[in-house]
Amino acid sequence: MEANRAEQAEPVSKLTLTVGVLTTPAAWLLQTCAGEALIAHTCFPHDIPLSTPLAPGVGWGVIGLSGMTLVVGVFGTWLAWRNWQRLKRARHGRTLESNDTKVEGEAFVARVGFMASGLFLFALVATDVAIRLVSACS
Repeated sequence: MEANRAEQAEPVSKLTLTVGVLTTPAAWLLQTCAGEALIAHTCFPHDIPLSTPLAPGVGWGVIGLSGMTLVVGVFGTWLAWRNWQRLKRARHGRTLESNDTKVEGEAFVARVGFMASGLFLFALVATDVAIRLVSACS
């Protein structure tokens, strides 16, 4: 009875699958939009470019935001990888007679989510490097 119940249980919930697909891209979007808005507000008030930011701690704020979004991006990439691995095992554990396209579709979404998360994690790291190399108001 327990073995039959385990076979029928979903290996990954739809919410977990969605969170795994969207977390890292959302972290990159937050890093880019919030970081640029913060720098633009302190370096270009009233469309007048400044050589130093109005708030001296804005650089540390952007670095903190970047660190936070990097941690969220690593979590999202890990979650996407875990979802992909679970669905891959579920797909290979099926019998040849079963024609369950739901598992196939979810495995495809998980694989695409993992690849997108890897790409956006690279973008998060590249943006972090750029923030360290370029001064705030240059």
